[in-house]
Amino acid sequence: MELLLIKSHRYVSGYIPGSNLGMNILTQLLTKNGYQVEMFQGYAKEALDYVETLMDTKEKPKIIGFYCDFNNIHWVKTFSQEVKKRFPEVILLAGGPQTAGMDANFLNETAIKAACIGEGEETILELMDFFINKVGNLKDIKGIIFCDETGNLVETEPRKPPENLDNIPWPEITLTNDYKYYGLLPILTGRGCPFGCTFCYEGANAKRVRRHSVESLMREIRGNFKRDPGINYINFLDDTFTLDHKRVNQICEEVKKIRQEYDFVWFASAHISTIDKHREMAKNMADAGLKKIFFGLESGSDQVLKSYNKKITRKMAVDVINHCVESGIHGISGNIIIGGPHETRATINESETLVMELLHHAPGQFETAYFSFLPYPKTPITLNPDKFGMEIYSDLIDCCNEDMPLSRTKELDFMALLNIRLQANKRLQNEMRKIYVDGKIPEAVILDSYRLGSRYGVFTRWNDYVYKNIPIDDAYWKMRASEEYVLNRQLGSRHEEAIVQRTFELWLYTDISGEKPQIFDKILDQIDYTLLKLSNGKLSKREVLQLARKTLDPQGQDTDFYPRAERSLNKLEENKWILYRKP
Repeated sequence: MELLLIKSHRYVSGYIPGSNLGMNILTQLLTKNGYQVEMFQGYAKEALDYVETLMDTKEKPKIIGFYCDFNNIHWVKTFSQEVKKRFPEVILLAGGPQTAGMDANFLNETAIKAACIGEGEETILELMDFFINKVGNLKDIKGIIFCDETGNLVETEPRKPPENLDNIPWPEITLTNDYKYYGLLPILTGRGCPFGCTFCYEGANAKRVRRHSVESLMREIRGNFKRDPGINYINFLDDTFTLDHKRVNQICEEVKKIRQEYDFVWFASAHISTIDKHREMAKNMADAGLKKIFFGLESGSDQVLKSYNKKITRKMAVDVINHCVESGIHGISGNIIIGGPHETRATINESETLVMELLHHAPGQFETAYFSFLPYPKTPITLNPDKFGMEIYSDLIDCCNEDMPLSRTKELDFMALLNIRLQANKRLQNEMRKIYVDGKIPEAVILDSYRLGSRYGVFTRWNDYVYKNIPIDDAYWKMRASEEYVLNRQLGSRHEEAIVQRTFELWLYTDISGEKPQIFDKILDQIDYTLLKLSNGKLSKREVLQLARKTLDPQGQDTDFYPRAERSLNKLEENKWILYRKP
C-alpha cells in the first residue's frame, strides 16, 4: 500500500469520530490514479492498534497521512512520534485546517515530511509523485510547508483551489462513519465562504465560493439512494448552504422529486443574513423536507457581532428565527461563543437574554449551547488578538477539546469564562425544562421531535436536555410517537375496547411505604392505584373498569363508581401514566 490516511481523536465520553469527506475524496482520487490507498477513522487507541496490525502485513503503507483539526492536533503530534519511533521507514504527511498553524518545531518534532495547506486534490498527487515515484522537488510543489536540511521552515507558493468541483470525484459514502453507524448521507455541495468572520478559518482563508452543479449533485444523491434506499437523513455539510437563493430553490425542487421515491429528511447550515434577504428560502426548504437548520449566532451583543464581522444584528437573528418557525422548520439550532472580542459580563448577559427570548419564541424548536472561543490558525483574531481586546492562551491549545477557555478578555480571565460558560449552560437547561414542565411546548412539536429522532435520527437538545431526563414522560412520548398508542379522546365510540397500557413499570417509581401509594410528588387514591395496576397492556378499558369495581365495590353499592373511575383514568392519562392501544 502506498498511502494510509488517518483521522483520529482521543477518546472523550459522548464524542463519536465523524466522517471526513475531504480525506475520502483524496482516497477516491488517488485510487483512480493507480495508487493503493486506505483510510481510517476512529479513536486514538484504535488508530494506533490498526497501524501496528497493518505494519505486520504485506499491505503495510509506505506513507501515512494525518488529518489535523483543532481538536486532534495534540494527538497527531503524539501519534506521529510513536509511529516514527516504531516504524522509522514510514514517510509521514499531514493535511487539514490545522496545518495552517504548524511551524518548524512541530514538523521537526513529529518528523512530518510535508504538510498540505488548503485543499489538497492537486497537491496530494504531486506529493505522491515525489515520495513514491521520485519525481520533482518539494520546493516546486505549491501549497505545502516542509523543513529543509537545516531544519528551517519552507512555505511554498499558495495553490489556487480547484474551480470545477464536478471534475473531482465524489466520496465513497460507504466508507464514512456517518453512513455506517447512522444511515446518514453527508454531502458537501460547495466549498468556500464569502463572509470573512474574524474567528473562522474558512471565511478568512478560503473566501472564493465554488459549487458542484445541481445536476452533478442530484446524480450523486440519486446514486446513493439506488445503492441503499435505507438512507433516511441527508446532512448538507456546506458552511453556508443558503448563499445563492436561486440555487437553493432549484435544489429544493429536485429534492422534492427524490422524496417522492425515497423516505428521507435533511439538514443544512444557513447565514442569518441570507434568509433575511430571501425569506422564501425558509419555506421552500421546509416544504422540501428540511427538518433542522443551523445558524451561527455567536453572540447576542451587536458590539461583539460587529467585531466578529458577522454582518448581522441581534434583531435580525430574532426576526429570522421567528420566520423559520412560521415557515414550518421544525428544529432551529444556533451556537453562542463565550470569550470573544471585547467580551464582558454585560455582553454575555446580552447573549443569554437573546437565548432566553428565542427559547420562549420557539419552545421545543429553538435550541443552543454555549461554547468557548476557539483560536483557529491564521484568522484575524488569532493573528492580532490585541486589536480585539483579547489574549490567547496558546500553551493550552494542544489540550483543548472545546471544553475550556483558550482566550481571555480585559474583564474576564480563564476561571471567570470557565464558570460563566458552565453556569450559563446550566441555566439554559433549567429554563428549557421549566418551559416543558409549564406546558408551553405544543404536543405536536414534542411528537415531531420523537418521530424525527426515531425514524430519521434527527438530534435535538430538547430531547437530550429535557425529555429523556424525565423517564416517565420520555416513555409516554415514545409510545405516542409510535402511533400505536393514543389518547382516550382519540378513540371515539370504540373507547371501551381499547387496551389500557401503563407507560412505566410500577415498581420503579411507586412508593408504598406510606398510608397511600405515591409516585414522585403525587399521592394516589385507592381507585387510582387499582386502575393503574390493572392497566397492564393486556386488558381493555371495559375489563379494567369491571375488575376495578369487583375489587373496590364487590357489592355494587357505589352508584357513582364508573364516573369516578372514568375521572381517575383521565387523571392518570393527564399525568402521562397511561395510554390506549387502538382496538
